[in-house]
Amino acid sequence: MIGLDTTDALTGLHTYDVLLRYLKRAFKTPQNGLTGMLFIELEDPSRFNDAFGYNADKDILLNIVRSIEALLDDALFVRIGTYSFVIAKDLLSSSDELMVLAQKIINLLREPLSFQDNLLYMTAAIGIVCTDSGEIYDEPLTLLKQAEYAMREAKRMGINRIVISKGETVLSCGQELQLLKELPYAIEREDIYFVYQGQYSYKDDSFSGAEILLRWEHPELGNIPPSVFIPLAEKSGMITPLMTRTLVEASAMFQKLEAEGIDSFSLSINLPFQVLMEESFIDTVDFLLDAYALKGKDLTFEIMEDTIPDHLESFTSRLDEIKALGFMLAVDDYGTGHTSLTYLRHFPVDYIKIDRSFINGIADERKSFLLFKSIIDMAKALDLKVIAEGVETSKEDEILHAHFDDLTVQGFFYSKPSKAEHFLEMLV
Repeated sequence: MIGLDTTDALTGLHTYDVLLRYLKRAFKTPQNGLTGMLFIELEDPSRFNDAFGYNADKDILLNIVRSIEALLDDALFVRIGTYSFVIAKDLLSSSDELMVLAQKIINLLREPLSFQDNLLYMTAAIGIVCTDSGEIYDEPLTLLKQAEYAMREAKRMGINRIVISKGETVLSCGQELQLLKELPYAIEREDIYFVYQGQYSYKDDSFSGAEILLRWEHPELGNIPPSVFIPLAEKSGMITPLMTRTLVEASAMFQKLEAEGIDSFSLSINLPFQVLMEESFIDTVDFLLDAYALKGKDLTFEIMEDTIPDHLESFTSRLDEIKALGFMLAVDDYGTGHTSLTYLRHFPVDYIKIDRSFINGIADERKSFLLFKSIIDMAKALDLKVIAEGVETSKEDEILHAHFDDLTVQGFFYSKPSKAEHFLEMLV
């Protein structure tokens, strides 16, 4: 272990600089064992401030940190963000050691936290990454980013989830800066382009719509996944121009569909929370409606469930404004976030898109099928349409088609994402 140089003012934990030095030392020469880390993101405790006082979140955070510390022996415990922490260990025999530790932390959080004579519950998402034996990293940040990516996937899957990194390709700091600089030009040069994934209606026995997706083919770095460049666009302020370009693309596709005699067809676009809540968003969309003949078109904005905020008044008001412009609204990846039925009842939404995790195993596990059916029944009770995402096998399709004949499905079994010309060929 290294000595304590820098400490976080609130928790007394090590800070980011100490973590970097630790990793550099661990990667300087091949190790006899493995080096790995947990990337932990805790649920924001500030929601308790209204009930327990202005600094309640800080006290709650300290209680959790001290409880996690009690589980550790010689690991390095670091605070790297407001609610983000890293636990790093070297000389590991396998990643199983990290999984055991992660599970202990999740079990700890499942127990109620006693605070001011009340019992509170907190949640977390944990990503795990571990080096291969003897592997030397040129840049320690690579391991940290892989752990963070795994944490994001755990967060996407729901509460108190743990995900082990699959060794995703991550960007170096230099590459990230390069992409940040090149984003505006990539949009103009159309290195960032659009693909379409069809949505198949069992009732109509045909494609009834498509989701517009973004792709980036970089001339030097190759394919840059949306999970990488969308956060960069949000960070750089380029997400709004990207959204505007997507609306223009939707207008062009509607014209192509009409030219082929396809009138009844919907297009959907993912709407980032940052763009949705921007002050000028409604004025921008209103302008584009007139400028690109989008009025009256069957266009749906999809909102990721895990971006729906806890404070809903301004959010719901903005959704009402979008509905007033004539757009449809859908909650994407439904079942992975925290949308309560009460919220869903009051949101002016038309669709829910059931996350692919509810499709996996539906053909083999009765519990999976019953869980999926319960969501369908709930949607019908609320007069919501449903799209099931991630249908990839004939077995999954057979089960869904046999029991839900008015369902719309989206997935590789019916349509892989393809460019506009190829997608149109499939339709006609």
